[in-house]
Amino acid sequence: MEVSSKLEEVCITMIDPKILPQASKKVEEENWLFRSFLKGQDPEEVDETVHYLHEKLFEQIDCVACSNCCKSITPNLENEDIKRISQYLGETEKEFTVKYLLKNQSGSWVFNSSPCKFLTPNGCSIYEVRPRACREYPHTNKPEFISRLIIMIENASVCPVVYEILEKLKNRYTEGFRDYLSFMPDNW
Repeated sequence: MEVSSKLEEVCITMIDPKILPQASKKVEEENWLFRSFLKGQDPEEVDETVHYLHEKLFEQIDCVACSNCCKSITPNLENEDIKRISQYLGETEKEFTVKYLLKNQSGSWVFNSSPCKFLTPNGCSIYEVRPRACREYPHTNKPEFISRLIIMIENASVCPVVYEILEKLKNRYTEGFRDYLSFMPDNW
């Protein structure tokens, strides 16, 4: 059965980004349990479902109006990102690095502040040359969704699309998830 027909009854709605932190906190424990359940599902079927939801949900959200990711996440920047953005700003790579970046614990370059210094009331001031991590966020259109479940649960408090994908997946797998939970020890 095709994914779209399986999800026909799932109303594609979007949570208000303003209430996302509170809403995601309420379902966080359930999401961790769901993560364990989802790891036992067919990865290709999960990917197909997630990609379908990604497409439908991104049709409904104005990412620029939300900007939750820009307000709370510091993306890793690749050397190509640094070169492209510094050129766009008319700065040398060294000037840009000293002014805007720092190395995180893993040794990757990240912006040195949150919210992002390039976030304006009208959106990202470097949108045309934004880092690859920003362009690809929240990574819900990539294969192997199951392999990124930890970061997806964390991102559910930041991105309305990630939150909704997890909620829609729980609806999609309601019966199996309920059965799974019935066998969980009470002290889980």
